[in-house]
Amino acid sequence: MRSFVRIASLSLAFGLSAIQVSAQEAASASADTVNAAEFNELIKGAKWDEAAALIDDALKANPDSAKLLSMSFQLANQTMRTQPEASEKRYAGLIAKWSSAQPISIESARSLSMATSMLGSMLMQKKRLPEAIEVAQRSLAAVTATGDSLRAIRRDLESMNARFLMQAERKDEALKLMRDSVDNVKTGVTNGTDDLRDLVRVTNSFSSMFDETSADEVNDRNQFVESLLLQKLDSKDCSLNDLSAYLTLRSSQMNELTYSNPAKGIEVANEVKARLEAFPVPTDANEIKQLDAMGKSLKSMASRLESSMVRERLVGTVAPEYEAQSFVGMEETTLAGLKGKVVLLDFWAVWCGPCIATFPHLRDWHDAYADKGFAILGMTSDQGFVWDEDKKQAVRGTDVSHEQELEMLVSFRKHHELRHGFVLTPKGSEYNKQLAVSGIPQAVLLDKQGVVRMIKVGSGPQNAKALEEMIEKLLAEETKPADGEKKKDAANAGS
Repeated sequence: MRSFVRIASLSLAFGLSAIQVSAQEAASASADTVNAAEFNELIKGAKWDEAAALIDDALKANPDSAKLLSMSFQLANQTMRTQPEASEKRYAGLIAKWSSAQPISIESARSLSMATSMLGSMLMQKKRLPEAIEVAQRSLAAVTATGDSLRAIRRDLESMNARFLMQAERKDEALKLMRDSVDNVKTGVTNGTDDLRDLVRVTNSFSSMFDETSADEVNDRNQFVESLLLQKLDSKDCSLNDLSAYLTLRSSQMNELTYSNPAKGIEVANEVKARLEAFPVPTDANEIKQLDAMGKSLKSMASRLESSMVRERLVGTVAPEYEAQSFVGMEETTLAGLKGKVVLLDFWAVWCGPCIATFPHLRDWHDAYADKGFAILGMTSDQGFVWDEDKKQAVRGTDVSHEQELEMLVSFRKHHELRHGFVLTPKGSEYNKQLAVSGIPQAVLLDKQGVVRMIKVGSGPQNAKALEEMIEKLLAEETKPADGEKKKDAANAGS
């Protein structure tokens, strides 16, 4: 699955929120000695050791406090980058604590699932695949032992286990696990313990994992779910939940078509719109809000599909020249000055997690192809961030000047060991709009004549593979364009 951040989501910040504590648990923790304001000040000041001592001492006296365990989880999240070993140890302790009690409460099971995901991801990044799988399997076993009351969380952990197994190239085990998960939900739909929304969610998870390796089975399972939904939608007892399940299924399809066949995606969007408009207007206020939210979701998806259509029309056009306010880690240059090179325009921002996830590929491509006529330009702009040396990351500042932003980018580039430089476009620049940038990271690959040959939105192995293959193809092409090659002005591509 592709991962990307939409430009509108500028509120995204590094770090994860603490687990929400239920009102009942919060009340039971009223006697805890840790002052939340004091803890938050320590976190804000990156005083990790003091925060750890505060929490750990309190947990010795009250090891079952949901409030304290929540704070401990928040600390583990905050120290993932700066103190990874301590964070890993803290996650492991929390997982052991939440999985040890039987039966596990819903709140503890949710916390267990989140902590397992975080620790598993850390272990995966460190190539410690067997340990990640073992952690996920233990958590799944603990939740399964509690019974059907935690079946939704169990399914999340089943999907997590399957993803880890796929990373370890244990496809057969992952496939069996997900087949059992889907079939269990199908049984649940039949006997009434699950509804069609549950079946759609688990089927979507199955599809995202096996759409390449088991395409026929994925197609069969999707068609089965779709047929059930359409039968339900055409029946007299169709509910708003059934309509929600249909929208979820179609949204997954539209999301994939956004990158492969946006024209088909727009057809699907129109079908969904007709279904929403045909649904009887509810009388319940909450249901009215739910139906309205579905309409807004569909409108957002349709907008992304239209943007993708614009991106498709850009391919084969000459990329417009950028206007640069500043350069970081590179000499001043223009696209015209880079003619004769294959150029990757990487649209990104310092706050964008999926953008950072592409950095290993960018480093590898620079090392492999820079001396063969390949250049990467990191396209960004002032975002109001400064560099925090203690946290080793960019953080949002107040009244940040352009010079401070440049200083932050120098430190950011050094910290991430990036080889390529950055181009900062000025405030009010239309460059992102000219190249249909609505979500980041977006990679725009230009051939030696400056013609757009590929656009990919989001991180992920599929995008990386496609881009690298095209880079190699373009490097092998002759510098002189083929006779009769049609080139349009990219600024007119969206018209």
